[in-house]
Amino acid sequence: MKPPQNIQSIEISTIAHATDDLDKVEQALNHLLPDQLRGRHLFTRRYLEGHYNNPIVTLAARLTKISEIAEITSFLLNQLSKSEKLSIQRDLGLHSDTEGNLYLRIDKQQAFRGRINLSDDDPIRVKLKFSRFGGNVTDLMLKFLEAD
Repeated sequence: MKPPQNIQSIEISTIAHATDDLDKVEQALNHLLPDQLRGRHLFTRRYLEGHYNNPIVTLAARLTKISEIAEITSFLLNQLSKSEKLSIQRDLGLHSDTEGNLYLRIDKQQAFRGRINLSDDDPIRVKLKFSRFGGNVTDLMLKFLEAD
């Protein structure tokens, strides 16, 4: 497995509302991970209160080990369809910021079923942090998305 080029960290997070089954949400998150990383309890839970005192739980993981970043990026790139990668490339400005972050929003319901599809509705957020010292960040992101 080839190490990811210039990716410093990956953050994966989502919100679980009072009506969500936390175990199913965590299962959906684990489907974004390759088999060797599943079940390692990477996700931390934060229990919050919503505007109307409703319980909200955030689940998040931040990965900085090069080996884990390589495994996850390879897995995600292989799961995303060619048309979704092209869509991200075409609308890169909507999926990135000036700080060198590339954002993928994954459909939580589909992730629970083991499929990785992009969606803005109730998503799992994946943030890939690119090093700005590696060159032009936009070029790095485009090169990353072109990889197989």
